Amino acid sequence: MKKGQGKQLRVMTFFPPFVILTAFVVISLINQEAFLGLINSINDWIIANLGWAASILALVIVVVTIWAMFSKFGNVRIGGEDAKPELSNFAWFTIALTTTMAAGVLFWGPGEPIAHFMYPPTELYGVEPMTAEAMKFSMETMFLHWTIVPYCMYALPAVVFAFMYYNAKKPYSIANEISPLLGERVYSHRWMQIIDGITLFAIGAGMAGSVAQAFMNISGGISKLTGLPSDPRLWLMVGIVLSVVTVTTAVSGIQKAMKHVSNINVYGFAIFLFFLLVTSNASFLFNLSTESLGGFAGTFIERILITGASQESQWPQWWTTFYWFSWMAWAPTSGAFMGRIAYGRKVKTILGMYVGVCASISAIWMVLVSGTALWVQKAGLADLCASYDMGVENVPYEMLSALPGGFIIIPLFVILIFLSTVTACNSNAIAMAGISASGISPENPEPPMWLKCVWGIIPMAVGYIMIAAVGINGVKIIANFGGMFAALIMIGAAGSLVVLIKRHKKFDKTLSGQPVGQVESAE
Repeated sequence: MKKGQGKQLRVMTFFPPFVILTAFVVISLINQEAFLGLINSINDWIIANLGWAASILALVIVVVTIWAMFSKFGNVRIGGEDAKPELSNFAWFTIALTTTMAAGVLFWGPGEPIAHFMYPPTELYGVEPMTAEAMKFSMETMFLHWTIVPYCMYALPAVVFAFMYYNAKKPYSIANEISPLLGERVYSHRWMQIIDGITLFAIGAGMAGSVAQAFMNISGGISKLTGLPSDPRLWLMVGIVLSVVTVTTAVSGIQKAMKHVSNINVYGFAIFLFFLLVTSNASFLFNLSTESLGGFAGTFIERILITGASQESQWPQWWTTFYWFSWMAWAPTSGAFMGRIAYGRKVKTILGMYVGVCASISAIWMVLVSGTALWVQKAGLADLCASYDMGVENVPYEMLSALPGGFIIIPLFVILIFLSTVTACNSNAIAMAGISASGISPENPEPPMWLKCVWGIIPMAVGYIMIAAVGINGVKIIANFGGMFAALIMIGAAGSLVVLIKRHKKFDKTLSGQPVGQVESAE
C-alpha cells in the first residue's frame, strides 16, 4: 500500500473533541465572563471531588510499573523475538526525553521551588515560609512532582500499547491500552470511537496547558532580552510561530526533522546544565538535594496520597493533584507515540529507559535548576520571590541574570523552551492524527498531513485563550479538565498491565508464527 492510501477520517472520534476544544475558543471570544464562570465551576468540582482518586491512581501506577519491570513480562520483546529497533539507541533516547520533558520542566523547574519556599503548606507540615525547612520541603516536592511518578504514568500505557499493537496485532487505537482488562469488546466500532475520542480531548487539553506555559516562558525571555512587555500580544506572536514550526516538523515525520530537533535539544540541555553546575554553588546544590532526596524517599507514600482534607488545605489540589491530572492528560496519547517508537526492544528495556534513565535525568535537572534558583535566593544574588509574584515566567531569567555570563545563556534557554515544546507537541500531533484516522499500520504509519495540522494548531489556540483569560491558573484548570477524562483510560491501562504481567502469552500472536508487523486495520 502506498503512503497515505487507505486512510479515512474516523468521524465520531475526531469531531467530538475537536468541537469541544474549538468551543473553548469560540465561547471565550463571545462571552468571556460566562466562559470563566463555567470553567471555574467545573474546576472547583474536580478539585473537591476527584483529588483523592488521582492520588490513589498515581500510587497504583508506580507500583504496577515497577512490578512489570522485574516480572517475566519484562523479558518480552515488542514485535516478537526477531524484531529489530527502527531507531538507534541515541535517537530513541533523545526523542523519549524531549517528548516527555517538554516545556513544563523548563517553566516550573526554576519557578516552582520558589513558590514552595515562599508559600509552603504550613497547615499541613508545619513548615514556615522562607526558612531552611521550607527550602528542603521545596526540593522534596520537586522530586515528587517531576521524577518517578510522571515517568511511570508515561511508561505504563506505552508498554501496554506497544505490546497490543505489535505483538497482539491490534489496530492503532488507544483501546489497546485497556483491551487486556476489558476484552475484545473495546475494539467494537462504538467503543473504539468513544475511547479514542475521550483520549483526544484529554491530550488536547493537556497540550493546551503545556503550550500555555511555553508561551509565557518564551515571552519572558524575549521580554528580558528586548524590553518588550510579556503580555497577551507577545504570547500570541510566540504562539503563531510555535504553531508553524510544530506543524512543519510533525508533517515531516519521526525520522526526519523531529529526530534532528530532539538531538539538538538534548545537546542544549547538556550545555545549560553544565553552565549551572559551573556558575552556581555545586556544593550547596548537591548537599541540599541529598538531604531532600532522603526526605522525598522517606515520605513518598504520605506525600503522593496527600489531599489536604484534614486541614481543609487547597495546596495539594493546586499543586500535587494538578500534576497528577496533568501527567495523566498526556499519558494515553504519549503512550501511543512512545509505544510506537519502542519497536524491537524488550519491555524491561523500555521501562528502564523511561522510568530509569529519563526520570533520573529529570532528577538531575531539578538538582541543578531548582537548586540554583533556591541558592540564588538564599545568597541574595536576586530577589526571585519578588520575580515570582510578578509572574512565574520571570523567575528563570532573573535567576540566570544573577549568574556570571547569564545573559549569554538566556538565548539558549529560550531556544530550549521552543524546541522542547515543538518536540512534545509534534509527537502528540502525530499520535492524535493517527488516532483520528483509520488504516494506520506499522507498514503505513503516517496519518494524513491535514490532521497533523489540525492537532498542531487547536491545542495552541486553547492554551492561548486560557492564559489570556485566566493567567497561570488557566494552565492548571485546563490540565485538570484533560486529566479527569484521561484518568479513566489510565485506570484501564493499569489493570491491563497487571493482566499482561500474568497472562501475556495469551495475547502474543508473534509466538504462533504470524509474520511480525501484520495487524488488523482499524475501522
